[in-house]
Amino acid sequence: MNLIFDTEILGQAHGRPLNRGGIFRYSSELLLALHYQGDCALTPYCPEPLFKAAADMELQALGLIPGQPVSASGATASRGMLSSPGWIKPALKHGYRLFSRLPQIKGWRRRRFAELLQSITAENVVYHTPFYGLPDEIRDQAGMPVFITVHDMLPMTQPRFFAQEAIRHFAAMMKRLRATDHVVCVSQATRQDFLSHQHVVPESNVHVTPLAASPSLDAVRDPGVLLAARSRYGIPEHSSILLSLCTLEPRKNLMTLIEAYEAMVSKLPATACVLVLAGSLGWKTSPLMERISQSSAHGSIIITDHVAESDLAVLYSLADAFVYPSLYEGFGLPPLEAMQCGTPVIVGHTSSLPEVVGDAALFVDPHSPAELRMAMERLLASPSLRQTMAQRSIEQASRFSWSQTAHLTTQIYRKVLLS
Repeated sequence: MNLIFDTEILGQAHGRPLNRGGIFRYSSELLLALHYQGDCALTPYCPEPLFKAAADMELQALGLIPGQPVSASGATASRGMLSSPGWIKPALKHGYRLFSRLPQIKGWRRRRFAELLQSITAENVVYHTPFYGLPDEIRDQAGMPVFITVHDMLPMTQPRFFAQEAIRHFAAMMKRLRATDHVVCVSQATRQDFLSHQHVVPESNVHVTPLAASPSLDAVRDPGVLLAARSRYGIPEHSSILLSLCTLEPRKNLMTLIEAYEAMVSKLPATACVLVLAGSLGWKTSPLMERISQSSAHGSIIITDHVAESDLAVLYSLADAFVYPSLYEGFGLPPLEAMQCGTPVIVGHTSSLPEVVGDAALFVDPHSPAELRMAMERLLASPSLRQTMAQRSIEQASRFSWSQTAHLTTQIYRKVLLS
């Protein structure tokens, strides 16, 4: 079976920590698992030539194509004008879009993809994009099964959380769907949302392949490593730790978390418990940062900014509880990562999160600061409850794996090819 996999997201993320989020991790982990499984002959394809060199460097770092492995975070590559900083970027992007629509450029792209097809066995070929782009050269290939991974339907269901450009991009993808396409959703909740908001792709063509935490994430027990991490992030040595790891943006509902935390620590000694907000700043963060600066608990709220992948396990392991009051998740990978590290988890009872955490977490109404405060107090007050939940967390996380995701994905490929 020949898999042509869209690697543009890898190129976009190369050397850019803010872009190494959920879709990048899905793509890289799935490709690795498919490679180890050995059922697919991988042919990388980057629809956007400006990102091809960077995408290839990521594939080399993963060991998926020949070449000298490169540090994905430290290396640089020419990413062209789409990566230009500051005010010049929007103008360049607009100009490049107009350029890419020229008939001559579209013709060149079609010839480029035709040459790629000629380089592989023409039988049993599937095309899979982990994001929302379906270029014309793919649409021209009659009979080639097309798979599109949908991570969530938020741009349609919760547009207030997105910039207009993201909404337009998502809407354009939805308009280009065909009845012969196959959609891979990352959760049952996302599948239901997808089926509720479109009527082109039949239900039989909409599948589910859950995500998983990285196999490299495991509980860290070394006291020296844990103490060094406390020092690195400015966490007092004997403080209890409430951790929330996400892109800091409105959908993650951090305002409610701060309100609940303020109420909880108002009667505690200073630094008895710190709240660590880990992750990169997203969009519309000004109100959140202002709220934190004016908070009565300002001195015990720590903002780490982007966390290196090498630090994830130790940060999860440091936490007495992982708190994730997100209003909507297509899957919700951070709670599962925390669970794999044996950390008790509190989540909002919404969207896909019950699927992910099962009965191993404490659920709250994400709109209720009082419920969230009580759940945090309950966990911090009971070492035995934390121990019980830690064991349940590890058991729940073990139900997910990237090898399982790869197996389910190839099963879908095969079923479609046979039909």
